[in-house]
Amino acid sequence: MDSVHYIDAIEMEENSTCVVPADSQFYVGLEKWIGHLKGLLMENEASVVAVQCMAGGGKTTLALALCNDLQIREYFDNNVIFITVSESPNLKGILGTMWKKIAGRKRQEFHNLEDAHMQLKQLISRQTKQTLLILDDVWSRADLEYLLFDGPGFKTVITTRDSSFIPTTLSTQFYQLPLLCQEDALSLFCFWAFGQKSIPSTANANLVNQLLEECDGLPLALKVIGSSLHGKSHEAWETAMRKISKGECISDSHKKGLIRLFEITIDSLDDVAKQCFQDLGLFPEDRKICADALLDIWVYVRDLQWHNAFAILSELASKNLLNLSCTSGSRAAISIRNTSELYFSQNNLM
Repeated sequence: MDSVHYIDAIEMEENSTCVVPADSQFYVGLEKWIGHLKGLLMENEASVVAVQCMAGGGKTTLALALCNDLQIREYFDNNVIFITVSESPNLKGILGTMWKKIAGRKRQEFHNLEDAHMQLKQLISRQTKQTLLILDDVWSRADLEYLLFDGPGFKTVITTRDSSFIPTTLSTQFYQLPLLCQEDALSLFCFWAFGQKSIPSTANANLVNQLLEECDGLPLALKVIGSSLHGKSHEAWETAMRKISKGECISDSHKKGLIRLFEITIDSLDDVAKQCFQDLGLFPEDRKICADALLDIWVYVRDLQWHNAFAILSELASKNLLNLSCTSGSRAAISIRNTSELYFSQNNLM
């Protein structure tokens, strides 16, 4: 484990690293997704793998699981670098630390970001060892341009809430991380609520399953709600269910968890898109509704041009703030030319 490097870009100082206690993570439900990513990295020519899902969907947990996977560590000779990029990264600090970890010696002095990128690009093009760079929580193409590199045996995993800015090349593979199925969601919820992977005989199975339905397969919600109810009485569970069914928070930790889940993504929207997002509350949850109905509101009430309204619809979908589907079932068919065939729905947690 000593040669697996974890770097927190938010707290990074010039010569410091932040070690993440990844072994304590509970990876239930992610085993098959880990297997899929391992296949893309070890059996595929892809040099960049972009993993996308909504906030709280398990991107970081999946990335940390890759770091601790024995096959991955063996394949990359323990040369695995984990970097939390975040919304406002210290790019120069990240590049400097990457230099130190890859070169195995004191980092170069960089005049500016362009110089840092160029020097690291030259270093990676000359080195021959297998290396995996994991860039967690990437927000923009501008940041990514300084952090992507090509080199023999050099591969990059990117996790993001919005994959629309990831460059599409022959060497890039996109991976949409699904939400947990019912079986895996139950295991994760029970782990945090009861300390085991199944419903204990002393618990009300019907009540547990009702809460699971409200969590909608979202890992962070399962963890937050499960841990909030750990060790609580039956009456507390019933009260929690009544509150959640009304859209209320059951505790301070639940409230903070859900706010953390969505506020960063919503805050990234401009004012017009935020107003359009609020309009989603006019429609019932988890119900497929023709996108034309929503676009008409934005055109006739919000006074938007049709193409601008569709652009906002696409942006909200790309950020997982709504689910967008087409009657043909093809993602390629989603376009401004066939809005009458498009349907949207919203996660009930939202």
